Amino acid sequence: MRLTVLGRWSPYPPAAGACPGYLVEAGGQSLLMDCGPGVLANLQHVASVFALNAVVVTHLHPDHVLDLFALKQALEFGRFPEVAPPLRLFGPPGAFEALPAWMDEDARAAFRARFQFFPIAGGTAARLGPFVLRFGATAHSLLCFAVRVEAEGRAITYSADTGPSATVAGLAEGADLFLCENTLPPGEEARAEAMGHLSAGQAGQIAARADARRLLLTHFFTPAGDYAEEATAAAAKEFGGQVLIARELDAHDI
Repeated sequence: MRLTVLGRWSPYPPAAGACPGYLVEAGGQSLLMDCGPGVLANLQHVASVFALNAVVVTHLHPDHVLDLFALKQALEFGRFPEVAPPLRLFGPPGAFEALPAWMDEDARAAFRARFQFFPIAGGTAARLGPFVLRFGATAHSLLCFAVRVEAEGRAITYSADTGPSATVAGLAEGADLFLCENTLPPGEEARAEAMGHLSAGQAGQIAARADARRLLLTHFFTPAGDYAEEATAAAAKEFGGQVLIARELDAHDI
């Protein structure tokens, strides 16, 4: 199993950066987790949009979903006049109605024609080719789901957006790679519960509690600049395993 980082910034991408998006590949199948601004361009560096087998949208904040509309365009026009079959889309209940709500009726219908929607529920599992997906609601400002992806005897857990959460820790139990947000720069830990986000040190605490093998820090707060070095040090104080920094187009073999 392989994870490729397509974007790691929030709430907007810096120059040459992208918001959250992660490609997971195993057994000839491809899964995209989140699809924020800049993700589609980076995806096309490493894979065809037509190779995707499914997309998981963890929640409906713009930095996690806006490139779904660009993806729809690629699926519809990328092989014009041929049109790709509907792509499986997992997301929070109501997402299929909310996402294209700003469009006119014809455009809403065109958007929905490109996807086959499956609502996520916490504590449930889904199978997709070699992948088993497990979901749990996080501690965030709106309904958001962490995702555990298992394939080929390996496991990746993606925290999505969350504050301190026992559910996320449970999904990360024994994970070979824990992909975890660290929106709050070191020193901002007191804001975690109110903001529904974590610092790198808090991500390290969850990784240690879950006995994960590796921690991959992502979801960096764009206005704070590059605090990767400080984040690595803060996480390493809490977690004895390997601490890595998510960077666009870096691939991690699991």
